[in-house]
Amino acid sequence: MLLRLFLFTFVFSCVFSPPAKPIVLPPIKKTLSGKKQETLYTLGYMSEYDIWEFLKNSPTENQVLDTFGLPDSVWIDDPEITKFLYYFISDMQDYNTIEINAKTDSVSGFEWD
Repeated sequence: MLLRLFLFTFVFSCVFSPPAKPIVLPPIKKTLSGKKQETLYTLGYMSEYDIWEFLKNSPTENQVLDTFGLPDSVWIDDPEITKFLYYFISDMQDYNTIEINAKTDSVSGFEWD
């Protein structure tokens, strides 16, 4: 009887598990076809401190895109847990990275010079 209960529970949990949420990567700057985005960051309204304070509060991916604009490049790691948004800073000839958790769609880490 215990075996039947276990098998029923196992089969039921496998059959009726919620479908996996598809991971959607944001578009990149090249998709704008030359148009320049106007955001708080691109207009120069954010200091390095403002950027750090904003990112440390784990904003959502949409809030990041609204604040910084579209990234220059986007990658996802192999286990599909983290999205990496790369922003090229021409003054420093360097990329800054914002890590977005693919399940929660919020900032999980960042490197901003």
